[in-house]
Parts: sequence; C-alpha cells; structure tokens
Amino acid sequence: MRKTFSTSSLVAGALGLIIIGSVGSGVYKVVKERSDERAVVRVVAETTAQLRSVLKTPTADAAESIERNLRVARGWNNVYMADAAEHYLIGAREIAKRRAAAARHAQKFAATRAALAAHMGQAGRRDSPWIRTASQLKKQLEREHFELEVSLNALAALLESLPEAQKRLTPYVESSLTLEDGLRVQAQQRALADLKRATFELEKARSLAPRF
Repeated sequence: MRKTFSTSSLVAGALGLIIIGSVGSGVYKVVKERSDERAVVRVVAETTAQLRSVLKTPTADAAESIERNLRVARGWNNVYMADAAEHYLIGAREIAKRRAAAARHAQKFAATRAALAAHMGQAGRRDSPWIRTASQLKKQLEREHFELEVSLNALAALLESLPEAQKRLTPYVESSLTLEDGLRVQAQQRALADLKRATFELEKARSLAPRF
C-alpha cells in the first residue's frame, strides 16, 4: 500500500509540475506578446521621428539609431509583426543612409564646381600645368556628379517604395505612427529636383571648360 501511495504521489507530483510549467509558459508567452506589441509602437514611432529628422537635416548617426531598433524587432515572437516592422525599418535606414550620402556628395560636387570655375577664370595662363589641372577638375566633377546622381536616384526610389512597407504595418500600429505621405512625396520631389539642378550645373561647367 505504501508503495502504491508513493507511486501515485510521484505521478501526481509530475503532473503538477507539468501543469505548472504549462501555465508558466502560457503566462510568459502572453506577457512577451504584450511587451512586443508595446515595443512595435515605440520602435515604429522612434524610427519615424528619425526619418522626419534626417529628411530635414541629414546626420551620420540616424542610420545607426534605426539599426538598433531593427535588432530589437528581430527578437519579437510574432514573426509576421517582426517582418512587417523589419521592412519599414530597413527602408527607413536606407533612406537615412542615402540622404546623408547625397548631402555629402552635393557638398563635394559644389566645391569642385567652384574650384573649376575659379580655375577657368585664370584662362589667360593656358600652359601645361593649367591644362592638366583643368582636366583633373573636370574628371573629378564628372565623378562626383555620378556619385550624387546614384545617391539621389536611390533616395527617390526608396521614398517611392516606402508606402508598401507602411501598408504591412497596418495590422500592428496606427498609420499616424509612420511617415506622412505628404512629407514622403515632398522629399522625393526634392531629391529629383536636386538631381536636375546638379545635372544643369554639370552641363554648364562642361560648356565653360574646354575639351582636352
């Protein structure tokens, strides 16, 4: 009888542990899901704030900040929510990178264009060193325009595709937490206008500088 009681007690104890473990696992899962749901709101809101800021004034650390949020999103249990957030965050990160790159290349392009214009103003000294310097500045200007063109075209394309990523987030966050469409369109049009203006300046520089 004692043996039967002991075996029954062991079985009951094991069942109890299983039940406790199942309940504990279920509670953890619910708590984790709620935590992730709060996190997606915070992460998307922070990323959108970074996006607004970088579209206005590009900074080198914006992409890094978005990348940190991306690592957080990849740890969520809900793979569908994580995937939706990841698309938005990757798009935002790449926009931040291209915006910063475009600003950097625009500065270099403007500086080289000014240097070439100043050099052409000394056209009375068309000796070998003058021709060599003019040729180098022309090549540098062409190269920097190409880099600027790549950055601005990529930026415009990323902004155009952002609404698709925003749509994926609809089941998980309010649309007001993502980038406003007016700001997106405005930034895209500005990128294309900047490219058009830079191309015009390049053509003007080409017409002023002689062919070598």
